[in-house]
Amino acid sequence: MADSNEIIVFTTLSDRDLAEIQISEMLQEGIIISGTIFPDVTLMYQWDGKIAMDTENKIMIKARADQYSKIEEYIMKQHPYLAPEIIRMDVSFGSENYKKFIKAKIEKAG
Repeated sequence: MADSNEIIVFTTLSDRDLAEIQISEMLQEGIIISGTIFPDVTLMYQWDGKIAMDTENKIMIKARADQYSKIEEYIMKQHPYLAPEIIRMDVSFGSENYKKFIKAKIEKAG
């Protein structure tokens, strides 16, 4: 586990416009630092004994660890799926310059 206050949260949405809206709302609420949309990723899984494929938008959210419960609550309320993918990763953001940049963002948002 990282010894920092930084997390990345992954989720998916099939609708790109909705992904932009939800990231914008979380930014405006101050619960995330940034959001990245990876468009048109392919999801492969088994369904009824067959291999299925869908195209979705993978969302990567950078945030402070203490905001996770608010992020999860937002996704659960706003997401169109009954059981949306929500994956939390405790991280330590890479290079020293990037860490300083993110630390400044965290302090400003906090």
